Amino acid sequence: MIKSRREPGQILYLAAISLVMLLGFSALAVDIGIVYATRRRMQTAADAAAIAGATALRDGEDYTESASDVASFNGFTNSQNQVTVTVSEPTLGSPYPSGVTYVEVDITQSIPTYFLRTLGYTSLNVGARAVSGAIAGPACVYALDPTDAQTFSLTGNSNLTAQCGLIDDSSSASGLYLNGNIALTATTIGVSANGFSQSGNVTLSPQPVPNVAALPDPLAARAQSAAPSVGACTQQTGQSGSENWSGNITSLTVPAGVYNGGISISGNVSGTVTFPAGNYGNNVNFDGNGGRLVFNPGQYQNGGSGDSITLNGNTGTIFNTGSYTFCGAVDIAGNSTVTLQPGKYFGGIKISGNAKIIFSPGTYILGGGGMAVTGNSTLSGAGVTFYNSSATGYAYAPIALTGNETANLSAPTSGTLEGFLLFQDPSIAVGSTAISVIGNSSSTFDGIIYSPKTAINYVGNSSGSGYTILVGYKIAITGNSNFTIGDNYSSLANGAPIKSSALYE
Repeated sequence: MIKSRREPGQILYLAAISLVMLLGFSALAVDIGIVYATRRRMQTAADAAAIAGATALRDGEDYTESASDVASFNGFTNSQNQVTVTVSEPTLGSPYPSGVTYVEVDITQSIPTYFLRTLGYTSLNVGARAVSGAIAGPACVYALDPTDAQTFSLTGNSNLTAQCGLIDDSSSASGLYLNGNIALTATTIGVSANGFSQSGNVTLSPQPVPNVAALPDPLAARAQSAAPSVGACTQQTGQSGSENWSGNITSLTVPAGVYNGGISISGNVSGTVTFPAGNYGNNVNFDGNGGRLVFNPGQYQNGGSGDSITLNGNTGTIFNTGSYTFCGAVDIAGNSTVTLQPGKYFGGIKISGNAKIIFSPGTYILGGGGMAVTGNSTLSGAGVTFYNSSATGYAYAPIALTGNETANLSAPTSGTLEGFLLFQDPSIAVGSTAISVIGNSSSTFDGIIYSPKTAINYVGNSSGSGYTILVGYKIAITGNSNFTIGDNYSSLANGAPIKSSALYE
């Protein structure tokens, strides 16, 4: 047998080729591993930055700065270490949901290679993209007291169906308190405590989830920016004497004026009593029947105490469109139909008897005195916000709808106060008298009932096509009630008032 002298050289040649291939695969494995780890960290940073940006955009803050800060916190700072971070607010078509504002974050980086340099690759480009947008928040009922028992309570013979979630922030084991013949249904029920209290015949769906992280006031940022200015009431100087009319009145035009003795009208009205635009006081007292009573814009005052306007009797009353300031309560009694206008109500609004009140669209600023409704009155108003606060000379009082009234009220569907129906000034002290919203079975309250520092006593409904959001320091539902809290936000220009952020890509 003849042996080839070239065999050892061939083996060395093949070994050299194998070594190069082995080094190439090792280089590829090491450098691709670095690329993979960088890409994973980059995607995490992009996801977090997009969510932060979408949250900032939702809250009216600088979304670019927020997203960039979060990307930097996660190790990717724009213009450093070959990193580029781009933040944008794209308009995205199908399959993305319409009516949603999005924030997109794109991160790229050129990273150096190590072993691949032997093959001519000195760097590799890595990129990640994330898109986040707003979705409806997880709940529509928020009880905020962090420690107290019965932060959310449902007692008596009450059935509550919430087409959304319920959050109880109290750390007390009885923060969620259910006592009586109770049926509570919600999409989710979360409690910060390790448990909850129930006694009696209680039906829950689903079971509450314990040890949920307490959620802060979800509307705090919006409320701070949207709260209207209350200001102060400046009483006009009055003149001596008074103006009085009585008997059978056909038609009457009341001359504008502020009289220390006030303005009084009584009797039977067959025509129209008109208050032209101007300033009136001190106290306009109307006690008549029949006819029509017409007020025009201006300031109506009490002179320092009592009502600015007292309406008794059975005369249809209208306040024409315009700017109104009432220095003293507007007190409506009897069986009248009264159309009110937005304005500043220092001393609040009082409604009793069988009055029918129509609230024209706009903002009703209750500068002290609150709003008290008793009797069998009927309230209606679309696009209305009642902002309840206090003012110099006018102490805080709650909104108290406590009679057997029928109330059909809905909040604005657009604008700064979109969604706010009953809006309690957040600066009112904790422990102040609770808001009471108690309507009969025909009542509907479509909007946000916001009282972050005082309790809410609530028995009401949202209409079948509407919604209610309750944000209160405490929330109590008592008595014989059976109602639903809806979550249909389709009427609102910006959708759900309480939003969370979700990743879409």
